[in-house]
Amino acid sequence: MNLKDFGTVFPTLPGAVTRSIPGYDVRVFDEANVQCPEPETLGKVVIKLPLPPAFMLTLWGNDKAFIAKYLDDTPGYYTTGDAGMIDKNGYLHIMTRMDDVINTAGHRISTGRLEEVLNFHGSIVESAVVGFNQEIRGECPLAFVVLKGS
Repeated sequence: MNLKDFGTVFPTLPGAVTRSIPGYDVRVFDEANVQCPEPETLGKVVIKLPLPPAFMLTLWGNDKAFIAKYLDDTPGYYTTGDAGMIDKNGYLHIMTRMDDVINTAGHRISTGRLEEVLNFHGSIVESAVVGFNQEIRGECPLAFVVLKGS
């Protein structure tokens, strides 16, 4: 298969990321780190090791943090940090981030929930909320939005 045929082999499916490509063995695990046996079961998205050569293999200058963040939770797999499901046709659907909670001045705030509120606004098509470090309050929400065209 060459790349120009990719769209015809795996047609776009609304709401799905796509199917995994060669080199990526993407699976969905439950809370006990067991692969979800049924399609369309929500769980954590993982990628079986070894990772393809072009994949991020460490964090710059901090191998221990990379292992703790992405490998320790699911031995033999890379934990993406996403929650999602694989449908009956093998398409991956990313539903939310597993680590979307930030701590702002002692309050736990879901970035996903903030995105839902922003996306409800009539002028916003899509949004992404991330935490940025602020000296006094800790992590503060920062929103990136795509506005509707006129």
